Amino acid sequence: MQSNIPWDEIKNLFSKVKSCSMATVDEDGTPRVSPIGSVFLSNEGRGHYFEHFPKGMRNNLDRDPRLAIMAVHPGMGYWFRSLWRGRFVTHPALRLICEASKRRKATQTEIDAWMAKVRPFKYFKGHDLLWKNMGHLREFKILRVEPVNLGRMTP
Repeated sequence: MQSNIPWDEIKNLFSKVKSCSMATVDEDGTPRVSPIGSVFLSNEGRGHYFEHFPKGMRNNLDRDPRLAIMAVHPGMGYWFRSLWRGRFVTHPALRLICEASKRRKATQTEIDAWMAKVRPFKYFKGHDLLWKNMGHLREFKILRVEPVNLGRMTP
């Protein structure tokens, strides 16, 4: 994995976001961006996400395994402090350039980790509709990490 950014900073940002933007390329070269809330980073340079809804993205990755994942820092306090100081203490957004593996069945441990993440919403009507049957995932290997540059405030 090519990166000048410490793995702890990468994992920290991705653990805070509720959803990431994930981009693939359609057969005709058109970019396709999908929001995915189930991104987990594991060992350095690796991760996975649950693949249930994005059928177009699934077809794209079956044909071409290239994948870009972007996370933007979600905290209003982070943005307020950064704007007040005129600088970001950490990168405000990171883009992971990845290669995806084939889709596979999730292990019970992976499913349990996902259900723990969405547990705060278990009494909402949409919880089971969205997240109850997350049984397949796709792993990815991070090839490089690109910080998103927002001008002079960016470290």
